[in-house]
Amino acid sequence: MTMLRIFFFLFLTVFDSPAIFAQQGPPEGLALDINVVQIVLNDEHRDGVDWEAIVSDFHMLPLKKEDNSFWMDKRYHLSAGTVSAEDYAVLLDALDTVGKMSQIPQDSVHLTVDEPLAATLSLGEGKEQTVRLGLRFASSANAGPSITIDPTIGVIFKDGGKPPVALTLKTHTQAAVKDNTVIVLGGLTEETEITKTHKFPILGNLPLVGLVFRNQGRWMQKTETVIFLIPRVEAVAAQQPPPPPQTQ
Repeated sequence: MTMLRIFFFLFLTVFDSPAIFAQQGPPEGLALDINVVQIVLNDEHRDGVDWEAIVSDFHMLPLKKEDNSFWMDKRYHLSAGTVSAEDYAVLLDALDTVGKMSQIPQDSVHLTVDEPLAATLSLGEGKEQTVRLGLRFASSANAGPSITIDPTIGVIFKDGGKPPVALTLKTHTQAAVKDNTVIVLGGLTEETEITKTHKFPILGNLPLVGLVFRNQGRWMQKTETVIFLIPRVEAVAAQQPPPPPQTQ
């Protein structure tokens, strides 16, 4: 059992509440807070976060080419699921055990029932990947409120010694909007070649001779991007009867 899994299960109780947001009236829209977390994975967790052991409603979403739905590569997928709002705060602390973590807050979005909206996420400077979320909020008397999520991911595909190719990958999922629940999209990884020079103090800075006292090392740094969606249903206030006419 990894350190992250031990930390997570010792300090939280995962639950999946079936309760839907209490409404004064039918839902009018959805406010969606978005938080992007990036983790430079350490050697112990090079394969990424084990989301199946952490989230409820876990499912894997293969990413496929925009123009070829039969194309698949096991390196490109998303892991989807949910955690409770209370567990979300604990999870953010626990992710520090997987690697060096940073948060990139995003602008909140507001969804109206049955009106699609696209949100382009910021992943920070120097990132080759891009992420755009197609979002649609729906609600029915039987199923309750739900959100459809259509991620579009731009990646630089590297296949051995072949020239890198820019690809647009897509997938699709739907999640019920539940009380006290955060939607998780993880598993999006990117590898970057890092070059670092090691040198002896003073001697490594000498011209010509200093070449003997310094060397360069290269390694592949792997980063996982995680997207947290925190929904808040906006209800229509119950209509009040008009005031009685005033008598003269």
